[in-house]
Amino acid sequence: MRILSAFLLSLMLLPAAAQSSLSSNGAQKSTPEVKFVTVHYLVRPPLAMKSEVSGASMPKGLEVDIFMQFVNWMKETKNIALKPTWKAQTEFDVFYKSVREGDALTLGFGNATITERRKQEVAFSPAYLNNVSVFITDGSVPTIFTDAQIVESLKGLNGVSSAGSTHAGYMADLKRALLTGMTLEFVGDQNNIPRKILAKPGYCGYVDIITYWNFIKETKGYLKIHRHLNKDHESIGFMMPKSGELEAYLNEFFESGFGFTATKKYREILETYLGYEIISTVEVN
Repeated sequence: MRILSAFLLSLMLLPAAAQSSLSSNGAQKSTPEVKFVTVHYLVRPPLAMKSEVSGASMPKGLEVDIFMQFVNWMKETKNIALKPTWKAQTEFDVFYKSVREGDALTLGFGNATITERRKQEVAFSPAYLNNVSVFITDGSVPTIFTDAQIVESLKGLNGVSSAGSTHAGYMADLKRALLTGMTLEFVGDQNNIPRKILAKPGYCGYVDIITYWNFIKETKGYLKIHRHLNKDHESIGFMMPKSGELEAYLNEFFESGFGFTATKKYREILETYLGYEIISTVEVN
C-alpha cells in the first residue's frame, strides 16, 4: 500500500514538475510564456542575408545576431520565449509599410534610420548602430569640396535612390535646392545603387556606409565618396508598430546596466561581420 500510495502521489505531482525547471541560481522557474513574433528584414549583406542552408528560413547577419541576443535575454530575464517567423523584404518602402501596419508582435530591421518623421508613424528601439549616408558617384566625377562646386561637378547626372528611404529625401532636397534639372530614378534595393552607378556612369546617389563598404569589398570598380555631401550622425534601431508589445522590453535590453552595446558580445558581433576600418564609424559607444 505504501508503494502504491507513493506511486499515485508521484503521478499527481508530475504535471507541476513538468511545468517547471531550475534557474541558474537553483530556484524553480516556470515554463516560459511563448510569444510568436513576425520579423520583417531587408536582405542587405552583411546586416541580414538569407541562409545558405537549404530550406532554412532563419537569416544570418549582424542585425540577426543582435536580435537573437535580445531573444536570449527575453528568455533568461523575462521567462518569455520569442518564436520568430521570418519575412524577407528587398524594397525599403514595402519593408517599412509591413512593419508600420503589423500587429503588436511585429518587428523589423533593415538598417532603418531613426528620424522624427518616422517616429510619428512607428516606434524604434534605442540605437544599435550609427550610420553615415555617403554620397557616391563614378570615380571620374570631380571631387566636391564646397557647395559652390556641386552644380558643376554633378551637371548632367541623374540621381538614383531607393523609394521611401531617407536617401530619397536627401536627393529630393538636393534637386530642389541646386539641381532642378536632375532626373530622379528609384530602385527597390539599396544594393542596386552602387551597381547602377558603376555599370553606367552618369548617376549619383546616397547609400549607407555599411552598404558601400560591403560593395567595394566584393566588387572591382572605381566609385568615389564626396564627403562634403555626406549625412552623418544617423542612428539605426529596430522598428515596431506604434502599438508594439516589444518596445519596453527592447528599451530595457539596450539601456539597463551599461546597455547591450557596452557588452563584449556586441563588439564580437561587429567584428564578425565588419572590418576594423568601419567599426569605429558605426559602433555605438
